[in-house]
Amino acid sequence: MRRIMVTILSCLLWLGCASSTNRWDGEVRAHGSLRAMLHEGKAGAVVALDSLLPNHELYAVGALADLSGEVTIVGGRVYLSYPDGSEDVRTETTTKTNAGAALLVTSMVAAWDSVRITEPISFEDLDEKIGKLAASAGIDVDERFPFLLSGELEDLQWHVIDGRKIASGESSHEDHHAAAIHLKLGRTRATLVGFYSDKDQGVFTHMGSRTHIHCALDEPLSTGHVGHVTIPVGATLMIPTAHAGGRTGGRPLVERWQ
Repeated sequence: MRRIMVTILSCLLWLGCASSTNRWDGEVRAHGSLRAMLHEGKAGAVVALDSLLPNHELYAVGALADLSGEVTIVGGRVYLSYPDGSEDVRTETTTKTNAGAALLVTSMVAAWDSVRITEPISFEDLDEKIGKLAASAGIDVDERFPFLLSGELEDLQWHVIDGRKIASGESSHEDHHAAAIHLKLGRTRATLVGFYSDKDQGVFTHMGSRTHIHCALDEPLSTGHVGHVTIPVGATLMIPTAHAGGRTGGRPLVERWQ
């Protein structure tokens, strides 16, 4: 009996350690800033992607060096979109690249808790709804955190920056928007990778916004900065599994993704 109890205790301790390794460490890093790109004209590489890859726990959004395109990383899979002609883009995927980024927001997440969307969410309400859903799931929304939205999405609009169309030196958000290639789909299956913060306007969120969101599509293959989307009923919001330090403490969620 004593041997059985020791074996059970050992298994429980092993499971506890295994579970803790899947907990998010609470860290979101910002390499570069929107303020530096826009108001200081700093568009050179601030981080080399190959210094972070390969890493199947890495999630990231950003702009490529010299504003030559967009980068999104989903669980270590890198989506790179480049302007290709006046109104076209070229997209490739990889797990390792020597590309550099002028802005990159990153987090490493081993496991996600998920919430099924039960009411449609408009783009205008997205920041507020993400904050409320994350808070109800136990996330400390006073701190930065990553999130995913996946499923059949509606009225998805995104853009890919084209730095060749932007004059050197100081520029504005409107200048960047005008220089980008804009794409849209009425209804499509996609994954949105986002970062939420109410303290990082000018760092990685624009003024008046609490989120920075990119889309990753496999059909058609594309990625870019999301300018509009409607989240329908049935889509899934994913929040990092709480780390052991106590950043989260809400009710457990039904589904867990690893």
